[in-house]
Amino acid sequence: MGQLEGKVALITGASMGVGRVMSRMFAREGAAVICVARSGDLVEETTALVKGDGGRALAVVGDATVEADVRRTVDAGLKAFGKLDTLVNNAGDGGPTKPVQDYTVEDWFYTINSCLTSSYMCTRFAVPQMMKAGGGAGSPIASATARPRPGRSA
Repeated sequence: MGQLEGKVALITGASMGVGRVMSRMFAREGAAVICVARSGDLVEETTALVKGDGGRALAVVGDATVEADVRRTVDAGLKAFGKLDTLVNNAGDGGPTKPVQDYTVEDWFYTINSCLTSSYMCTRFAVPQMMKAGGGAGSPIASATARPRPGRSA
């Protein structure tokens, strides 16, 4: 029996990289995993890997910055697994790499929405469900591309 047996985790940005690895790790520890990402084929690949490992997973195609998508994701997870215990805010993109003077307002808002709004949006809808389940845990993750450095203005 794993440390997360009987738990349900929602992981954003689950289509590749850290999100994919975390989805598999959570499932190996016994959690059912709600995998959400914008890329349908890749998030389906992640859930296939989780299921191939013997885990339980649900793929949801959605954008963590879009309120309707987040609501739909949480609702789908509740329908599939009955509750929500954990949220991993992994979605995020550091935006374009260019000098600050070349950054457009659109570049700025894309990056801020990707890295911050997505975390807020998912937390906003997940926390009430985690409270209904008796409490839970949330993990915001920041990409290495989100650190201040030359070419990463936002």
